[in-house]
Amino acid sequence: MQAFLKRSLRAAVLGAALCAGGAAQAAAPAAPSAGAAGWAAGEYRWSVDDRNGEPPYTLRLYVQPLPSGDYALTGSLLLDDAELGAYGSARTRGGKLVLDLTASGGVLQAPMEEGKRRLYPEGQAPERVDSAGFATMRAVLDPRSLEGVVQRYQTNVVTGHHVQGPMYANSVIRRLP
Repeated sequence: MQAFLKRSLRAAVLGAALCAGGAAQAAAPAAPSAGAAGWAAGEYRWSVDDRNGEPPYTLRLYVQPLPSGDYALTGSLLLDDAELGAYGSARTRGGKLVLDLTASGGVLQAPMEEGKRRLYPEGQAPERVDSAGFATMRAVLDPRSLEGVVQRYQTNVVTGHHVQGPMYANSVIRRLP
């Protein structure tokens, strides 16, 4: 009986310590804010426009402040025919919020679009195409409005080992509600 009580007491003490650790972590001071408006943990969305006449795409990120004052980012980049996984980090530098991101993914059996059709000899493009690619991005945002510019380098490989890119884009990024 005494051994049972000792194990129960140890389990209760361990449980209390774990709960206290969680409460202490929750009560820890918030990471430094990105600006007057601050950048709290949560989901944020932007419209990214390359200003080339094509529809803008959507960047969706979940932001997690880190004890260092930096931020961990994870989410997705929604293109016309694909949703790419996105991850990275952010920090405040020179009064701006700087996001460094990597996005990667692909599509299976997507309808052929004109940009990909040009990769094939005349009349030899398939009706549907598979592709995989990646992009590295740097966004420089005003910390109050969370709007600014994005520089992006990307490449994509499609069915038949045709390479789309590499390409560079300098885009406008606007916060979505």
